[in-house]
Amino acid sequence: MGPLAGARANHGSSGGHGSLSLYSIPTRALAVTAWVFCAFFASNLLLTGTAAAIWHFLPSLLVAAWALYVLLWRPRLLVTNDGLTVVNILREHRIPFSALKSIRVGQNVALETTDGRIGSWGAPSAGKLGPRREAGSRGIPGTPALSPTQAGIQRAWDAWEQREGDTLKPELTGVSGDGSAVAGLTFAVESRWSVAVAVVSLVLLLLCVASALT
Repeated sequence: MGPLAGARANHGSSGGHGSLSLYSIPTRALAVTAWVFCAFFASNLLLTGTAAAIWHFLPSLLVAAWALYVLLWRPRLLVTNDGLTVVNILREHRIPFSALKSIRVGQNVALETTDGRIGSWGAPSAGKLGPRREAGSRGIPGTPALSPTQAGIQRAWDAWEQREGDTLKPELTGVSGDGSAVAGLTFAVESRWSVAVAVVSLVLLLLCVASALT
């Protein structure tokens, strides 16, 4: 996704627990723009179209609007107090910080875990030009600045490490820990299919096919 990042903090009602949602602003802006067109055509169809025209075209507009949500709006990266949740198109991955080895933010965002590499469709990347550099002294380029994605994860990861007293967390350079077990820590990555998204997609596709055949 593009280098421009959006973030929304959600705070729980008790215990101070919250989450930070990282996503690409240009991608969501594109989805909103397309939704406006879908809403315009759907409204015009409902107000002026015949019953046959509505049945023939409205399901296609619904499929298009749903596809925009699944492909452009839904993907994101959630940062919580104890780990990450990668929300992709049809899959979700729950990664506790104890299972996270490193994060690489380039043109794409890749998370190295104890169960292998997991990519994030929605997390903001550094873009084609890479991370911007901080201003150096005397015209000398400074060090690359952390991307919003990397900075958000680093803050939560450091805070978790302080709370847990964990000595295994690797740095963001990609150097992993020794992988030894620590009592009370979970190293398993939980991955699951987004059943609700798949079911809604299937129903809408069947409705679209039915309207096209009748």
